[in-house]
Formats: sequence, structure tokens, C-alpha cells
Amino acid sequence: MKKGSLLWVLDHTQTPFGRRMMKKWVTQPLTSALEIQARQDAVAEILASGSTALPTVRTLLQRLPDLERGICSIYHKKCSTQEFYLISSVLARLSAELQTLLPAMQSQLCCSLLRGLLLETPSLLAPAQGFLRVLNESAAKKGSKTELFTDLSDFPAIQERKDEMQAVLAEILSHRTEIRQTLRNPSLDYVTVSGQEFLIEVKNSMSSTVPANWVKINSTKVVGRYHTPFIVGKYKRLQQLREQLVIDCGREWVNFLHRFGEHYYILRKGVCHLATLDCLFSLAQVAKDNNYCRPELSDGKQQIVIREGRHPVIDVLLGENDQYVPNDTGLQGDGKRAMIITGPNMGGKSSYIRQVALITIMAQMGSFVPARQASIGIMDGIYTRMGASDNISKGRSSFMEELLEASEILHRATSRSLVILDELGRGTSTHDGIAIAYATLEYFIRDVKSLTLFVTHYPPLCELEKRYPAHVGNYHMAFLLNEPDTAEAEEAEPEFITFLYQLTEGAAGRSYGLNVARLAEIPDPILQTATLKSKELEAKVNARRKNVKLFSEVWNISEKMALVNWIQSNP
Repeated sequence: MKKGSLLWVLDHTQTPFGRRMMKKWVTQPLTSALEIQARQDAVAEILASGSTALPTVRTLLQRLPDLERGICSIYHKKCSTQEFYLISSVLARLSAELQTLLPAMQSQLCCSLLRGLLLETPSLLAPAQGFLRVLNESAAKKGSKTELFTDLSDFPAIQERKDEMQAVLAEILSHRTEIRQTLRNPSLDYVTVSGQEFLIEVKNSMSSTVPANWVKINSTKVVGRYHTPFIVGKYKRLQQLREQLVIDCGREWVNFLHRFGEHYYILRKGVCHLATLDCLFSLAQVAKDNNYCRPELSDGKQQIVIREGRHPVIDVLLGENDQYVPNDTGLQGDGKRAMIITGPNMGGKSSYIRQVALITIMAQMGSFVPARQASIGIMDGIYTRMGASDNISKGRSSFMEELLEASEILHRATSRSLVILDELGRGTSTHDGIAIAYATLEYFIRDVKSLTLFVTHYPPLCELEKRYPAHVGNYHMAFLLNEPDTAEAEEAEPEFITFLYQLTEGAAGRSYGLNVARLAEIPDPILQTATLKSKELEAKVNARRKNVKLFSEVWNISEKMALVNWIQSNP
């Protein structure tokens, strides 16, 4: 989980399967108002409820193994006896402990989603208890399948094989009487050495008493060890039965897993309920810790209205000592649905548009949001074009990649979408970039009619507010400008900008990129040269604009006296 992501902010889950579900919630927001409201109701009840059951349930979720992957491993018959015992014992324990909480849940909880999750889960997890009862804990933890099952009534093949083994062992043990008589040693007993069983140990000084047909297995300087022909045959038979038992136990183990797998979908649903609870507890904790508000859903109404919204990630990163500057947002499908945002570099434009997108995602996943108040319409998609990078492997420049992304958005976005475009057209010449950005933005305003946030450094785009006054608004990130007091041009220095990070109505006249160069510690001689060149270019542009304006005025004059008056007023 990457620090600085929305998932990083929202994920306070305590289980691996809860963590995966939270990622799914973030990447796949809901589009059903009923489902969103159900999650919101659950988060609200967790925050406000005095129920003793809810803290207990969250405690039960702590330090759980990965139940989701565990039951999947069992279903596919890939698990060990150790893993099976761990998963089934945890499921059985959770079922029993949640069962004891049922009376409190029924009397203390109101939210239908919470009640449904908590009341269903004990019965969904209950099948694990039956499988756990027939297992030998010690054998399961050691991985011994031959001793795994304590009750063999459901495993007749194993029972039969063990009965056969027991009969052979009884015959071998009864054979001791005959051996003792032959060797005239009434206390003689079998010994086991290096895995060899049923050895008859005879001192070398007494080897003459050993019958000739006995098989010598091994010896030392003191003793010799033998098998009688009877033991040789029976021991071979016992080994065969033991090998067959291992095969039978392996077969029965697979059948046992298969029977468990028949309950897979029920158990998986129970684990999914636990993951959902884990995610709801996480959202409630984030909302409480960061003072989030419950957003109002405007189903069927295309709007994003946010009061004092904050960027959820930056708000957490800054902490309590350095509060994020809140900003409002007002996008209405039947009113102003496009915001053109200008302002100085590093003024907070990109952070602001990301903030709007993240708050919308949070609202549609059922989370509370970082704002004083929010009313969000349900979007069918959020489309963004931000940043710049090329694709060398496919031979695409950064500008080509930018246009491909913009083209995909143009084909996919609808009137129920949120579209965010950050500095479209910057990868080519100024004239072409302005033309592409202008035409694209106008298409979204006039034809697509989506809610649109458009960040730009191109002043001509702000003219769209005059063309579509009911649907477009110009805004900029506020700042304070402190111009240096320099009398001579050769001492020119760039202006010093103080960022206020406050969204304000109206377009910004300039971007003040040289201020960012100062912050990047570009050497002073370069800054001074750049400042002189910037003023020179600005003067040329202003002069050209003035000439165009004068020519336009002269062109529209049709009377001689009006022309004389114009010449006198423009010497």
C-alpha cells in the first residue's frame, strides 16, 4: 500500500481479507444509492452506537489468519493439515463467540446492514465446527495423516487397515512365547534399532543356541540381532499394510477436504461478511479521527457541492499543526458545470481538482468525506488527464500520450461523469496547444455536458465564460504578489509570490513561473536574464494586442468626424 494514496488514508483494516476488500471498495465505487446509503448508515451507527457488541466484534478481528485464502486453499485441496486445523479452528471459534453476542446485537443494533452481517455470520461459519471435532490436534500440527482422525466411523478404509495391522502386530507379539522357549530366556523381548523393529537380541557367547534358519539382521561386538522366518514374513506384511495405510489416509484426506469444500461458498460468504465489517470499522475510525462529515446523496441530480472540502491525503500528511486550507466546490449539471482554474505554478490547482475527485470517490464508496458539508450526485465515471509522460516502447511522445488519453475521455464521458483535465495542450506550440485545449473544453461544455474541472495556463480559455456564462466559471488560486523594487532593468528580479491556496472567483492574469524557478534555487544571473526576457516578450505581446484593438476600432468607424475624434484621443 503506497503512502500518500487514498487507500493509505482509508485502510485501517485488521485482516488481510479486509484489506483486499477495502482496495476493491476504493477502486470500484458504488453507483447504487441504496447500497451507498446502507454503508453510510453502518458507519454512522458504529460512530454513534453505545453497543457493547461492536467493540467486541472488532477485537475478534484482530490477528486473524488469512481466512479467505485459507478456505480457498482447502477448496482446491492444496492445504496442509496444519493450515486446515488453523483455519477450521479459527472459523469455529469465531462462530461460537459471535453466537454468544447475538442477543446483544439483536437488541442494540438498528442498521439493517450491520444486523444482517452480524446475525448471519455465526451460522455461515458453523460448518467448520463439525470438521474440527474429528481431528486430532496434535497429529494435525505434526502433519501426521495416519493419526489425524480421532473418530474413524466416517473413514471405514482407514479403520479396516488399522484392524489388519493390529492383527499382524498381535501375531508378532504372540510369537515371543515360542522365541523365549527356544532361547530358554523367559524375559526376552523385542528391541528396535535404527528403525528395525522386532529384533531378537542374543549375546555372541550364546549364538550357538540360535536356530540356523533365523536371519541375522545386524550385530555388534557383544550381541547379534535376528529375525525368525515367522517375523520376516509378518514384518513384511506389516510394512505393506503401513504403506497401504498412508495411501488410504491420503485418499481419505482428499475426500475430507472435498466434503469441506462443499461448504466453501457458505464459508466464503461468512468470511466476506467479516471483511465487510472490517472495512466499515475502518471507515468509521477514519471519519472519527479526521472529523469527516456524512455526504448527502443526490440520486438523479447531477451535482458536486462541497463546503470547506479538504484533500484527504494532504490533510493527513500535514497533521494537526499545519492545517490544509479548505475550499468550496459548486458544480451543477443544470447550472455552472465547468470550472476553469488558473493561477500561479505551485498554487494548489492540481491538489484542488484531485481533492474534488477523491471526495467524490469516497462519497460513492460509502465513506464519510473531509468537508464541513457535501452533496454529491452519483457519477457514472471519473475521467482524469493529468501529468505528462512518454511511451518509448510504443514510439509515442508525451504529447501523443496526452491526446490519446483525452480522446478516450471524449468517447467515454457522459453527462453524468466528472471530467478533470490538467493543462491539456502544453506539449506542443502555444497556438496549437491553446486551440486544442479551447476546442476540447468547449466540447465538454456544449456537447458532453459533464461536470468539468479544467486547469490551464492559457488565458484565452477564460473567454469561454463570456460565451457560456450560465455553465462556465473562471477561478484562480489566490496569492499575494510582492514585486521587487528595482529601478534599473539590469537588476530586474522575478516577483515573489505568497501562496494562499484559496479558490477565488475570476481568472489569474499570469502564471508567475519565474517564482517557481526562484524556489528551485535557479542561479540569480539566470533569473535576472529570464526576468528581463519575460518583460520584453510581455511588452511585445501587449503592444501587438493594443495594435489589434486599435485596428479593430478604426475598422468599425464609418463617419469622418468619428475618425477625427478617434485620432485625437489616440495620438
